[in-house]
Amino acid sequence: MSKPRDAGLAQPIPSEPLEDLTTGSLTRELSRVEEANLSFYEAFSARDIERMSRIWSKSPHARCVHPGWELVVGWNDIRQSWVEIFRTVSEIDFQLEDVHVEVAGRTAWVNLIAYVHITTDDGEDFDAAVVTTNIYEQLEGQWVLVLHHSSNFADDDGEDEEEEEEYEAEGQNTPGNNEAN
Repeated sequence: MSKPRDAGLAQPIPSEPLEDLTTGSLTRELSRVEEANLSFYEAFSARDIERMSRIWSKSPHARCVHPGWELVVGWNDIRQSWVEIFRTVSEIDFQLEDVHVEVAGRTAWVNLIAYVHITTDDGEDFDAAVVTTNIYEQLEGQWVLVLHHSSNFADDDGEDEEEEEEYEAEGQNTPGNNEAN
């Protein structure tokens, strides 16, 4: 039988003290994170790698997941991924919706849905919807991006309309419609 551990030895090791956020300072930090996030999308829209470089953490623990891509780790590889995207896109416009910002100490996260219109360098136009989480950490008083994870998002309404069009094209009843042909 093992000897019980002394409860005093199980104390977590304290990290750097986090500033106690009052309502006013929390509101200020939420605004600063929202501004940092908007700066990210402005740099993205402008396809400006220098602005993007100022937004990202240079830490080796920085991560990025573009829709349909594998995980990109570390600033050098993340930077190269943006260079590749910017090289193949001639125009990109974002409409951000359902933006939700949270701050906890020196960490903040933003969840949102981005509706995107893209024109490629080949002249192809397409629209996409992505659900995104951006995580920021506060370094030397500045909020820097440490994780950008964006995944394709299917709008349920759009899927239903496409499904109904397929049924109609095949001469079938739409789901939920019991009328005979």
